[in-house]
Amino acid sequence: MSPEIQLAGIHPRSERLIELTRSYERAKSSWSQVEVQLEQETKEIIKLQESLGFRHFSDGSLAWQDQLRPITRSLYGVESGTRYSRWFDTNTFYQKPIVVGKISAGDIDPRSFLRTELLAGKVERKITLPGPYTFSQLSENKHYKNYADLLVDVALAEREIIQKLKNLGVTLFQLSEPCLVYQPYRKGFRDQSEVELALRAIRSVVKDNPADFVVQTYFGDGAPLLPELLDLPISGVGIDLFETDISSLSEQEKTSKAVVVGVVDSRESFIENPSWIADTARKFSEKLGARDLVFASNSDLKFVPQEIANQKLEALSKASELFEAS
Repeated sequence: MSPEIQLAGIHPRSERLIELTRSYERAKSSWSQVEVQLEQETKEIIKLQESLGFRHFSDGSLAWQDQLRPITRSLYGVESGTRYSRWFDTNTFYQKPIVVGKISAGDIDPRSFLRTELLAGKVERKITLPGPYTFSQLSENKHYKNYADLLVDVALAEREIIQKLKNLGVTLFQLSEPCLVYQPYRKGFRDQSEVELALRAIRSVVKDNPADFVVQTYFGDGAPLLPELLDLPISGVGIDLFETDISSLSEQEKTSKAVVVGVVDSRESFIENPSWIADTARKFSEKLGARDLVFASNSDLKFVPQEIANQKLEALSKASELFEAS
């Protein structure tokens, strides 16, 4: 069977939708106009996934303003605030969550996470959420004296949110944990005790249905943490091959987990050659001893224009066919 292809997060909006959204924010157009365009483009990204042979379908998260906000707005003890921070080393920004009290799951609006009505008939549904460690690291903490307590409460609340999304038919959850491998935003780099706290938080989130989760790392070298990630009770682990030197990976015994190969670059408009993608994935698979591969972008494709993002998905589809044929 050829490697599966998956969306790895938020898909970009068209220029038309971007302009409509800006016009709405200036009170020059109605929200109904934005809604019509959102629905049209969501249908288009679902149709593209169908044409490319996807098995797990995403709605593209086109309505998400940033990667954290749907979670932020579903938590008690967390405010959105007005401060915006750069999303790692990209040219996009996110609204920084402010922790002002004890965190717990609050009122959840399913439509803010997933357009289930547009995914009707799709049995396998995927959603990408920030992992508990990354969410806590990118928040401003004004309440907890002990970081471990903050992380525990984020994980418990996220587990409740995920259970409600599971009731909507979501069968695969990607927990994005870039902060495990990228931390130039911090004055001091995390130590092993903090890594253990992060992994414990992930275990807490996935404990009810471990087979429904993959953990994706990106924007940093995943090699040092790979053995510990593969030891998590989850179905798959994702690695950013643009930041990870394949030759530095330690030889592994064959793993039964799926390995999500981040082999197209979400921060670069260059369209990767399908033959190069297949060859790179093959070398990675042989080095790691991985039997089950998933082809994806290294992170959300929202950083490139929509047309470029669609072409990158098409390149992944062609690469998957080449990989299977070799």
